[in-house]
Amino acid sequence: MNDPAGSRSWWNDLEEYRKRLSRGHRYSSSAADTGRAPSGGGSSWTAKAGSHDDGDRCGLFLGGIGTPVMSRDLDGLFARWHMQNGYHLRQVLEEAFFSLRWAEEGAEGISRGGYMRLADSPGQEYHRQVLSLFPVTRERYQGEGLPLEVVAEFFSPLLPEDHLLPSEFSSPGGSPIPLASLPVFISTITVCNRSSAPMSVDAACVWPNLLGWKAKQATSLDQPERSWPGQSHAGNSAHACHDGQGVAALQTKHAGRPVKDELMGQVAIFSPAPRRGQEGPVASRASVEACCKARGNKIDRPPHDQGHTLAWMENHFRQHGLFPESGLSWTAHWDEALCSGVSRGGRIEPGDSLRISFVLAFDMPIIRFGNGRRWYRKYTAAFGRQGTSALEIARIAADSIDLWRRDIDEWHQSVLATRAEEPDLAGAMLNELYFINGGGSVWTESWARDLDTDLPEPLLGAGEHGAILEGYDVGYYYYNTSDLWPYAWYGLWRWWPGFAGSIFSDLLKSVPLAIPREQMIYRSETMEPLMVSGKVPHDIGAVMEDPWHSLNGYQMRDDSNLWKDHNPAFLLSLYLERRFSGHRLSPSEWAAVRQAGLFMLDQAEESTALPLHRAFGDSTWDNLGLQGYVSYSAAFTLGSLAALISWADDFGDGSLARKCRQRLKLAEEAFEKHLWNGEYYRLCDQGRYTDCLMGDGVLGIFLADLAGLTKSLGAIPREQVKSHLKSVYRYCFIQYHRGQAGPLLVAAPGKIRFSGDGGDELQVNEVLLGSAWSTVAMMEYYELKHEAREIASVLVERIYGTNQHGRGLQFRTPAAIDGFLRFRAPLNMRPLSIWLLDAVFQARATPDH
Repeated sequence: MNDPAGSRSWWNDLEEYRKRLSRGHRYSSSAADTGRAPSGGGSSWTAKAGSHDDGDRCGLFLGGIGTPVMSRDLDGLFARWHMQNGYHLRQVLEEAFFSLRWAEEGAEGISRGGYMRLADSPGQEYHRQVLSLFPVTRERYQGEGLPLEVVAEFFSPLLPEDHLLPSEFSSPGGSPIPLASLPVFISTITVCNRSSAPMSVDAACVWPNLLGWKAKQATSLDQPERSWPGQSHAGNSAHACHDGQGVAALQTKHAGRPVKDELMGQVAIFSPAPRRGQEGPVASRASVEACCKARGNKIDRPPHDQGHTLAWMENHFRQHGLFPESGLSWTAHWDEALCSGVSRGGRIEPGDSLRISFVLAFDMPIIRFGNGRRWYRKYTAAFGRQGTSALEIARIAADSIDLWRRDIDEWHQSVLATRAEEPDLAGAMLNELYFINGGGSVWTESWARDLDTDLPEPLLGAGEHGAILEGYDVGYYYYNTSDLWPYAWYGLWRWWPGFAGSIFSDLLKSVPLAIPREQMIYRSETMEPLMVSGKVPHDIGAVMEDPWHSLNGYQMRDDSNLWKDHNPAFLLSLYLERRFSGHRLSPSEWAAVRQAGLFMLDQAEESTALPLHRAFGDSTWDNLGLQGYVSYSAAFTLGSLAALISWADDFGDGSLARKCRQRLKLAEEAFEKHLWNGEYYRLCDQGRYTDCLMGDGVLGIFLADLAGLTKSLGAIPREQVKSHLKSVYRYCFIQYHRGQAGPLLVAAPGKIRFSGDGGDELQVNEVLLGSAWSTVAMMEYYELKHEAREIASVLVERIYGTNQHGRGLQFRTPAAIDGFLRFRAPLNMRPLSIWLLDAVFQARATPDH
């Protein structure tokens, strides 16, 4: 399946794929604007204090869900590294690259040629265009200075979860694993000879040995600017592999030892051989240099004359189109960074083309968190836990290149078809899925019980788990934060329902648990229990601690056990998920749902059935001093009461159903009485925000409507919901920077500026992108299509634009931006709410909706 017969089909396929990829992010460079400095017009974005800044040329991440991943930035440099789950390092590694060498055959044997790394380069004599549509990055190189045209694609098989590894590769008795969990990425480099003479073309992949490269235990902001090569190389080695299937360099660390820790195992850099009987040009020439020192030595020779170094190896390839093939391998010292190179090439006639493929596979089976507990990754269910299957994984991927690429294109087409009139918005929706492998995701097969004999059973179980970070900066560095989950779950569930379902399951399983150990709460200066029974936790743990065992890690600054939105928002989201999936609650799930519902009822006032906010920061808007009845938590309470009535009826729990019906009637009356002002639902009825509004003040009602609970909330006039959203458009959007920055989270008629609460100016004076996208989805649902499209177009430009607003925030979407090109908390979970637009589409397609 690697190479189709005939070179013409390669270009035909690439041109067809380009049509879809062009709806994603677009970037271009030429000799006039290369280098790492911003260019292309407009000002660059600036990170707010406390937020890390990866720069303005971020690209898609490569690698599977919960596996080691790295980003290939728009300029062609590998710059962001998540080799350990949950750790974000930003450092350009010049030792990781793809390159191309060519030589034209001239008259009388005289030849002329050239060499380039596939990346932006100062003084480059070519135009470089990059199209990015998750999970594919396409790079096109052409220009008067090049006698050839090059299209390079980079992707991982991050396909929807129903695309499975064939059963013959699954373990006996096990279920097939999703392709999206494979620790692999693919590069195809297709070259067309645009000259009038035959041409020899060779491509190379050079990759540093990163086994053992451990990050400092710190958030992204506190990571050093340079941590590689460091001194972690003791035991690293590599050897060449040649057989009829292809050539490879197989990198190892402490080869022969059992793999018992993270960053141990194998990495394969593999180039498949041409298929037998293939028509057209054949990439039959290949070479491997498995072991080279990544950097030079302080000796009396120029770098390219220092044998067995990267400079020497690259210079040889530049001159001959092959690596030296010394055949040597050795074991590195502690400060001896190594790298490996694999090349492949062939001869092309004028007008013909050649495709060269590379696969990188990372068999590092173990995840290790800060407290020391180890887990086996999802893919080990098929490939074992020994960390010796990198080459097998690479070969399977190589055989599947064309199949996977066609499947990705068909997926792209299906999504783009739902937004035929707004293709850039559909492209943005796909690209926001970058967070599934870029958000510190974890997908386990099981706890490494055999290794952690001194640790207790994890509270949430020793089996399969999925998790994703809220973000990488302090305050966001937690897995599966339940207050952001109502925004993010649908986009993940839509394509990876098993992964998202495990997060729902873990949050639900945590409800009956109590962890009485007391923690200092610094705002109140009191000691409070870590977690109370009946309450959905803020999170299922932190990277530096013990996820799925040390729960509710946020319990420190504020008392998250007091938050009033966790339970109702989770219950309503769960109800909507079951509505879409058609799966009924099990009896044990219903018991946990019932307990969470009763806890929610206890958090509400008897007289109004709505929660009354008294403590600072007792909701997801934990930097706003919201007091009294708050529309955000109140709307979720209304929706979750309707959900509980439906569930209680389903399980024959008449007592709870009657209680919830009584509560719902009181809550609807109170919602109207205390929060409706004749134009919109006020943010709250006490304190400084009583004349303000928030788009998400009706989010709970919207989600209830999506879930088919409209009749249960009949006392809430939908014309008032629509009026509220029109007011959001008027006061939060148009009033702020004339509608060019997105809708503020909080605004009032004639007022867009507020002083900060609680020590920080956060959430006020900001566009919360996750909230902005949910607002767009609500506007579309309630037939405010003009307003929805206008806001959506501004948000797409703000995040992905490359003209008016600098290079955009692509593939690092932050929690918040403002009208002065500042951002906060990049790489954030909440903006996945853009997929609520698809939830609207799917709900309307449901016959009984």
